[in-house]
Amino acid sequence: MILRGHTYHVKIEGSGPPLLLLHGFTGSLSTWDMLSEHLSPHFTVYRLDLMGHGKTTPASEQRMRLTQQVKDLEALLAMRSEPWIVLGYSMGGRIALMLSVVSEQIARTIAVSTTPGIQTAIERKVRRTSDRVLAERLEKGGLEAFIDHWETLGLFKPQALLPESQRTRLRQERLSQTVEGLSASLRAQGTGSMPSLWSCLPKEIDWIVGAEDEKFRAIASRAASPEKIHVILHASHAPHIDQPQKFVTMVENLLIHH
Repeated sequence: MILRGHTYHVKIEGSGPPLLLLHGFTGSLSTWDMLSEHLSPHFTVYRLDLMGHGKTTPASEQRMRLTQQVKDLEALLAMRSEPWIVLGYSMGGRIALMLSVVSEQIARTIAVSTTPGIQTAIERKVRRTSDRVLAERLEKGGLEAFIDHWETLGLFKPQALLPESQRTRLRQERLSQTVEGLSASLRAQGTGSMPSLWSCLPKEIDWIVGAEDEKFRAIASRAASPEKIHVILHASHAPHIDQPQKFVTMVENLLIHH
């Protein structure tokens, strides 16, 4: 699918109201295989590889900026006249929040393990520098060494306890990325490159966080009232991976049974 001149790898499944699923850094549309299978009987599920991920190629740093990515997705939303639901994880969650602020077509947002941004310009600059250093590390050391490092981060600790088959699929998804795509994403789409949304967040956002993810639980607590925060036990930063069935059940409860 071509959105504002850039070709995106997109899958569309099911029927009903439109639902957009946005993956995180090092992910792809296959992140949502299980969730899409459960939701497609109730929704038309749109999932895509974000710029620089999966089969969607990177572009120039300016073209890959989050504001440009959001404009691309607004063009997707405009293909249907009815209201949309958007669910995003981590990086995809930040994009989902930006969409919810700028687009009148977003009727509901589910933000998973994400943030409305960094509030001060100085802190954003520090984060951009950190992401550039990480991008240079990736370019010098190669993809496999970078993924080895990524998988040791404390945020992803529970994944070591997953069944071997699931760990293998997850690692294959990460290794299917490219150095060029991920390094471009780090430079253009990191949290430091995102405008702060703290003062303009819609109230109807639901937040899903892992019980063991202290940083993002604290962010959700600052951003939303307690009844809008949904905690998944025995999960950290990636609750959809750490506890996939609990995650699917929670999203079903929010979107179908609620």
